[in-house]
Amino acid sequence: MSFYRSLLAAAAAIVIASPVFADDTAANNQNAQNPADQSGAPVAQQLADNAAAPADQNAQQPAAAQQSADASSTQVNVNTASVKDLMKVKGVNASKAKAIVSYRKKHGDFKSVDDLSKVKGFSKLKPAKLKAIQDQLTAG
Repeated sequence: MSFYRSLLAAAAAIVIASPVFADDTAANNQNAQNPADQSGAPVAQQLADNAAAPADQNAQQPAAAQQSADASSTQVNVNTASVKDLMKVKGVNASKAKAIVSYRKKHGDFKSVDDLSKVKGFSKLKPAKLKAIQDQLTAG
């Protein structure tokens, strides 16, 4: 009886998985027959564009690096930020972000970032980790 159950389970798995793999092979065959990407440009044109791109990319990389540095140095205001905004801060998870927002609603705006130590979940943090989080936040 066990043999037949395992045989039936294997057959069912094959039947269920077949359409998934069939879709992948159909998509691959279509791409092989039509060597153009979604924008409609032929592959030869894409290669030519990619050959010219490295000079342009090198010129744009410092600007991109500067933008990412600016984004990481941007501080989040604890008095106006939503839970989603607070979750973007490194070291603040969903429960801590919710705790900040609920504390702010109950007690009013934070006078300084040091007031975070009064929020549930932040009083237990080590001073170094609390300082790292506070460096990413502002109260003004």
